[in-house]
Amino acid sequence: MSSYEPEPGALRRQAEAWWVRLHSGQATRADADAFRQWATHSTAHAQAWREVMRIWSALDPLLAEEAARQASRTRAFSWAGVSRALHSPGRRAFLGGAVAASVAAGVLAVEPPLGLWPSVTDMAADYRTATGEQREVALGERASVRMNTQTLVNRIGGANAHGIELVSGEAEVVTTGAAEFFVETGGGRLQARAARFNIRHTGPQVCVTCLDGRVLVSVGGEQRSLEAGRQVTYDATGLREVVRADVASVSTWRTGTLSFDRMPLSEVVAEINRYRPGKVFLRNDELGRTLVRMQVSLRSIDNAPLMIRELYGARMRSLPGGIVVLS
Repeated sequence: MSSYEPEPGALRRQAEAWWVRLHSGQATRADADAFRQWATHSTAHAQAWREVMRIWSALDPLLAEEAARQASRTRAFSWAGVSRALHSPGRRAFLGGAVAASVAAGVLAVEPPLGLWPSVTDMAADYRTATGEQREVALGERASVRMNTQTLVNRIGGANAHGIELVSGEAEVVTTGAAEFFVETGGGRLQARAARFNIRHTGPQVCVTCLDGRVLVSVGGEQRSLEAGRQVTYDATGLREVVRADVASVSTWRTGTLSFDRMPLSEVVAEINRYRPGKVFLRNDELGRTLVRMQVSLRSIDNAPLMIRELYGARMRSLPGGIVVLS
C-alpha cells in the first residue's frame, strides 16, 4: 500500500466520479471490484465515500421530485423503474435512495439531477463557465466575449472564428469593426461590426441589449436594428418590439453585484441559483410571489438564503452539498 494520500478535495472528486460511474447504468463487475479496492485503500478514502453518500441520502425527497420532473420530458425515463428502485431495500441501501431513481431513468449524464454537475452538453462546449465563474475569451482580432456564470459558447468558423453560438447563459460581446461578427442563439442571429452588446439566454426567451454601436437582430425572417441603449427580446414565437433598456440593470453582473427591485422571490431564487454552488429550493408558492428588494454581492452569494430568511420570514433548512430549502 502506498503511503501517498491525495488531499481531501481530490478524494472527494474521486468519490463523486465513482458515484457517477457506478450509477451510469454501464458499470461492470470490473468497475465494482476496482471501486471496492479504492474505497478500502484507507480510512480517508472510506470517509470521502461516506460523505458523498451522506449528501445524496439527505437529498432523497428532492431527487425523487427531480426524477419526476425529468420523467415528463425524457422518453428513456420509466417511472415504474424509479418506483422499483426507490422501494427495493437492498438497492436503496447501496445506491442512496432516490439517487437510484435518477439512475434508473438513464438521464444522469444528459441532465444531472438538481444540476449539481456539468452535463454532456456542458462538457462538449468550446468554452464554458461553472456556477459563479466569469471569464473573458478573445476571438482573434474580431471580437472578445465576456461570459457570465453558467454559460456555454461554441466557436463557428474554426480557429479563425467569424462568429459564435451562445448555447445558453449570458455574455457581453465586443466587436472591433474589422469585419462583421455574428452570434447565433435561441433561433436568432445577431450581426455587428463595431459594437458592444449583452445577450441573455437563460430560458426560452433571449434578450439582446445594445450598449454601444449598432446590432442587427434577425429571427424567422424579421429584423430589428438596435442602437446604444436599446433592447429587444425574442422566443420561438418571434421578435418583440424594440424598447429602451435599463443599461445599469443589464450590466450589473459585471460589477459583482446582484440587484433586485420589486422582483418576485421565485425569480430572485432562480437568479441566485445561477451564481451559487448547490441549489436553493423555494417550496412556498405564496412566498414566491412576494416582491423583493435586495442587493447581494457575488462574493457573499452564500449568504443570500440567510438574507431571504431574515428579510421575508422564510423558514430555512440547510442540507449537505449547498442545498437549501426555503418554505
